Amino acid sequence: MQPSYTSCVEHFRSQEERQPSPNVLPLTAESPKTTDVPGDSPFLRLPTEIRLQIYQLLVLPTQHNDLLPSYVKLSKSAQDYFDYDQLIPGTTRPASADLHRPTLRFRTINPLQYHAREGTEQHIRGKFSVRCDRFSARCLETTYHCLNNPNLSLSVGLMRANKQIHSEMAELLYSHFTFDFDNHVEAIVPFMQDLTPFSRSCVKSLRIVKRSLAYEKEFDKCEWANAMQCLGSAETGLSLQNLDLGIVAGRPGPNGWDMIPAYGASEFGWLKDMEGMEWLRDLLELRGLQTLSVTPIIEHCPPASSSRAMAGYIRFSASIEDGLSKFLEGEMLA
Repeated sequence: MQPSYTSCVEHFRSQEERQPSPNVLPLTAESPKTTDVPGDSPFLRLPTEIRLQIYQLLVLPTQHNDLLPSYVKLSKSAQDYFDYDQLIPGTTRPASADLHRPTLRFRTINPLQYHAREGTEQHIRGKFSVRCDRFSARCLETTYHCLNNPNLSLSVGLMRANKQIHSEMAELLYSHFTFDFDNHVEAIVPFMQDLTPFSRSCVKSLRIVKRSLAYEKEFDKCEWANAMQCLGSAETGLSLQNLDLGIVAGRPGPNGWDMIPAYGASEFGWLKDMEGMEWLRDLLELRGLQTLSVTPIIEHCPPASSSRAMAGYIRFSASIEDGLSKFLEGEMLA
C-alpha cells in the first residue's frame, strides 16, 4: 500500500509567493505579446476552418496508443480509482485509450519522488504542499503530473506564436479533452491557477472521485471544499458542461445492500444539511451542467453492526446509484 497524502488551503503558497508559471504542460503556455497584425501572416490569412483542421492534426490524438499512460513514469501520491485494465465495450482496447472521449489523467506526484527529481529537472508547474498521514505527519512540497501526455510538447509550440493562434488552439484543445483528477482533487486548484484565464474558460469536461465518507479526515474535507470553490466560483472563469463523478461506496460483502432501505432523491434535500454532508453542499455549487454521470465505486467495508456511523455510511452507499444520482441531476443539470 502506498501512503496517502492530503492537502489543505493553508499549505498552498500564497499568490505573492508563487512565481508566475509560464505553462502547466507545454500545452498551457502563455502567448507572448506581439504587435503583428493578422494580415501580416499568410497562415492567419487562411480561412478559419482550414486553420482548425491544421490544429486538429497537431494537438488532438489520432491513434489509441497516444492516450495510454506513457511519458515519464512517475509514482502517484496515492492509489486512484480508475481501472486501467478496463476495456472499451466491444473492443480489445483499454478504456484509457478511447478516442471518442480523449482524457488527460492528472495525478499528484508522490512527494518523495518529487524531491528526488528536483535537482535534475526544473518544475514549471504550480507547486503545493501535501500532508503525509502515515507514520509521521509532515507537509511535503510536490506538484501534479499528466500520466498520459499524448506527445503534445512539440506540436503546441505553435501556441506561442501570437494571441490569436493561442486562443484558437486553446479553445480546440481544452474543450476537446476530459480532465481526469480521480481522487487527487488537491491538484485541481494549482492546475487551474496555472492556466491562462482564456484556457480555463475552455475547459468543459471533468472527472473527479469523492473519497470514502467513513474514513474522511479534516484534510480531505478541506481539499474537497477548496476544489469545489475553485470549480464553482465565477472568478475562476470556468464554464463546465460535463462532470463524471465517482463516489467511493462501502458494501459489507456481496449481499450487503439487500436489506438496506436506500434514501430517495427527495430525502437528499434535507440530508445535505446534516453534519458530515458539507461536501454535498459544496458540490451543488457546480450548477448548469449539460451532462452528469454519478457512479458508485464499491469497496468492502465493515458490517453495519460495527457502529452507527458505519450503518449510516452503508445506507448512503446503497443510495448513490439511484437516489443521490437523481437528486444531483435535478439540482445540477441546466
